Amino acid sequence: MKHLLTTLFAVCLSYTAAVAQEKEAEKAPQEKTVSKEEKETAKAKKEANLLEVFKIIQATPEEQAKMREFIKESGEYGKELRADPDFTEEEKIMKLKVYAKIKNARLRELLGDDRYKLYRDAVNAQKGRAPKK
Repeated sequence: MKHLLTTLFAVCLSYTAAVAQEKEAEKAPQEKTVSKEEKETAKAKKEANLLEVFKIIQATPEEQAKMREFIKESGEYGKELRADPDFTEEEKIMKLKVYAKIKNARLRELLGDDRYKLYRDAVNAQKGRAPKK
């Protein structure tokens, strides 16, 4: 009787694990598809917003290339920093703020004060923030 109960328990446990894995396998492709579509939508929106900002500030193609470079570097830095386990969340936030100041200083130098203000106002409007004074 003891062996029968043990065998029955092992079979039930194996069945439960198999069903759980099957459900996870079914969920995964759907989640990836949705997130992939969401990523594409977000990427298209980000590009449209950037083109709108370029039009507002009347950026030359050369300035657009430089700005894209600054934005790309900033994004890569942020990804690397978030993935780094050596820093606490507070340290990561502080480092991101410092890097944002550096990026913004570079943009201000590239665009000049007046167009930089237009740039900041346009970006803040797109993000739904009040413009800084």
